[in-house]
Amino acid sequence: MSYQAALSDVSYCYDGSFQGFLCCIFESFSKKEIPSAVLPPSEGQTSLFSQREIETRPELARRVAAGLNRLGTAVRERITTGFLADEPGKELVLLRFARLCFERGPSAARMLGDADVAAAFALERSVNNESCKYIEFLRFEQRGTMLGTIIHPRHSILPLLRGHFCSRLPDEDFMIFDATHGVALLRRSGRVCYMQMKQYTPAPDPAEEDWQALWKRFFHALTIEERRNPACQQNHAPKRYWQDMCEMQPDPLPDA
Repeated sequence: MSYQAALSDVSYCYDGSFQGFLCCIFESFSKKEIPSAVLPPSEGQTSLFSQREIETRPELARRVAAGLNRLGTAVRERITTGFLADEPGKELVLLRFARLCFERGPSAARMLGDADVAAAFALERSVNNESCKYIEFLRFEQRGTMLGTIIHPRHSILPLLRGHFCSRLPDEDFMIFDATHGVALLRRSGRVCYMQMKQYTPAPDPAEEDWQALWKRFFHALTIEERRNPACQQNHAPKRYWQDMCEMQPDPLPDA
């Protein structure tokens, strides 16, 4: 049956995990249909379509994952990276993209004239662009024996930051707290894990505050006021990243 021919009016509801999403792809193949929506728990109550609960079965997820591996790196990474996007409807975009690639082969990933391929590519690019920005703008603080930082990304980019910072800081313990999604990437004693957290409030550290003050003085000392260009600055360092960059924070008011 053709990828375009089996549209249905049923929406899939899954548990929000990547394994669960792979099971949705399996369901689509087994039922020979393209669902009207693929909904995580946060969106499952808002659909007007009839709903089908998709059970997360690891053995089925592994079969779909093996199939994606056979399609090659470009297809696999577009789906795994795109899944990290915090965009409504991403699951249906990626499911339709996966169905097209399974039908037409790895070359389908280059068919950017196709609406589903272009949409999947846009998801992947958005996540990759944001992770690259945070690699540039992320600022660690020294707190006791551990480095720590807070970020506010749009997408769930911690898995993409993991490899870079574990490689760059091989002998350091560190934590990156994604305040948007309430998840922390923790590396301690060579082991890496993810933790659900509500907030991260680092304890005061006078030595760290002194280093931050020195860094801000250095940053401002390099500024040439006559050549200041706020529009260009925001183009290279968008303003939404500033809340997590110590050099962009205002100096504290002096004591009265």
